[in-house]
Amino acid sequence: MIRAALKNPHLVIVIVLMVTVIGGVSLLRIPADLLPTFSTPAVQIVCFYPGMPPEVMEQDIMSRLQRWTGQSAGIEHQEAKALQGVCVVKDFFHPHVSAAEAISQVTMYAMSDMFYLPPGTIPPMVMPFDPTASVPLCLVTVSNPDMDDKELYDVAYKNLRNNLQSIPGVIAPAVNGGTLRRILAYVDPRRLKAYGLSILDVHQALRRQNVLIPAGSAKIRDREFYIYTNAIPDRVELLNDAPIRRRPDGTYIRFRDIGEVQDTHQIQTNIVRVNGRPLVYVPVYRQPGANTIDIVDRIHAKLEEILARLKDERRLPDGSEDPKMKNLTLSVVMDQSVKVRESIFALWLAAGLGAGFAGAVVLVFLRSWRSTLIVVSAIPVAILAAMIGLYFSSNTINAMTLGGLALAVGILIDQSIVVVDNIERHMKMGGKGPLQSAWEGTREVAVPLLVSTLTFAVVFFPVLFLSGLARFLFAPLSLAVVFAVAASYLVAIFFVPVVAARLMRVEPEVVIPDNAESNILVAADQESRIVSEADRTLVAQGSLVRGYRVLLE
Repeated sequence: MIRAALKNPHLVIVIVLMVTVIGGVSLLRIPADLLPTFSTPAVQIVCFYPGMPPEVMEQDIMSRLQRWTGQSAGIEHQEAKALQGVCVVKDFFHPHVSAAEAISQVTMYAMSDMFYLPPGTIPPMVMPFDPTASVPLCLVTVSNPDMDDKELYDVAYKNLRNNLQSIPGVIAPAVNGGTLRRILAYVDPRRLKAYGLSILDVHQALRRQNVLIPAGSAKIRDREFYIYTNAIPDRVELLNDAPIRRRPDGTYIRFRDIGEVQDTHQIQTNIVRVNGRPLVYVPVYRQPGANTIDIVDRIHAKLEEILARLKDERRLPDGSEDPKMKNLTLSVVMDQSVKVRESIFALWLAAGLGAGFAGAVVLVFLRSWRSTLIVVSAIPVAILAAMIGLYFSSNTINAMTLGGLALAVGILIDQSIVVVDNIERHMKMGGKGPLQSAWEGTREVAVPLLVSTLTFAVVFFPVLFLSGLARFLFAPLSLAVVFAVAASYLVAIFFVPVVAARLMRVEPEVVIPDNAESNILVAADQESRIVSEADRTLVAQGSLVRGYRVLLE
């Protein structure tokens, strides 16, 4: 193989260029994130019962959901937590279970358990869970000086959330800030008592007066008419005329006689202010497997389009644009991708500085810019080849993979240094051409380099037997190191000899004169006669050091 590479140098150069191009494209297309992608399937079940104490939520709802969903095939362990009016159950599955299979099983068991849950329990929500996405990627804020808190909340809740969730990889679960619009019926207890009514009577009467019931259809000749009963008033003040009870004289007690219906809002539990201005924001999370930087970039690119869509969705009944929507502003705050980019850049910088320092050390000791150029060229080629492996193995550029590449930078040039040094030694022997020196020098060290490469790769083999969070963190690091070291071996065996045969020059061999060699032997003989038997070993070591010094010089 080495001889074939030396006979076809243009083919080797073309292959290296192909690796460089494909690696560059992979580097541009591979996702970048702070941590590796969490691939272990996990599902969370969120169940609500407003006002229920945590103890009851734990005993009557959470424990049942754990028992039922724990029957899913391939489940590894469960985590659960109960709070006031809500409980969360997390089911973690083994890696061989697909995410779709995990969600389908948990959904089936959670829905089957609904029959045994306390009456009034809201049906549980089943969602994929990613432990690395517990903090929002960014916050999309909504502001408008012409709107009050209720209107801002409506825009964010009814329009903005849906538009954000249309972006691939985005989860926009809630809205913070503003006030939730509510139609509240205020009842005067004294009037209620005077008319002999209870609050339950009022509640039932209002429910009877606000119905929308499809009544079927009527087919008359060649036409079909859809019939429905719509008793929902189109204005809030009409609810004050709702009849509550009929008097003996045929008149009705209406709601305005005992209270008043108001278009107001729910009790406000949170207030959002940015730079002193009241705002409403939507937290953006990422779906399992999605990329932080890619999602934030898409949100920035889509904001103008989403803003135009919001204005179109909230047109007036006559089709004209709502004047209040002219000053609507969408912006992104608390952007986590900034920190991710800074962390990745810092790791790239550390790897680059390491490669630069390694090249400087090589230049100092080899004292040849040609040899240094050959050795240092192995670093980018090996790293780009590792990028190809990471891209096609569905990994990302993150702190762990970049840390692995930074760790392997020093090892990447060791193999090339050994090959270049041995080729240079053969060139100094004399009587050999550049190609023969490159072939023999590389052939002598090919097997030892292979053994050292395999030894280094085997060190990371036990990582494959890890599970859970440890495997999630360290498996990408191991893959990055193994890809880079394997690529550096191939570069050292096939690419470095070809370039060395073209760039390196044969230097004249240093020959020690015969009289100088005889003088050294005579001096050594005289020393051996004077020193004792114990000192002869030191003399031999000194001669060995002097011999190596001559070879190095």
